[in-house]
Amino acid sequence: MAKLSKEAKQRLQQLFQCGQFVIRWGFIPTVLYLGFKRGADPGMPEPTVLSLLWG
Repeated sequence: MAKLSKEAKQRLQQLFQCGQFVIRWGFIPTVLYLGFKRGADPGMPEPTVLSLLWG
């Protein structure tokens, strides 16, 4: 295995921390965005923000 310098290890650690942050805080908004963009199935009412909060 290649030996990494202390600076390289710190950069990789920071990269992984940023990746975890993006996944944790971006997953649900992405799913909601894709759901609204695609729309409802035929015969179902269109989704709205109020319908999400009400149910």
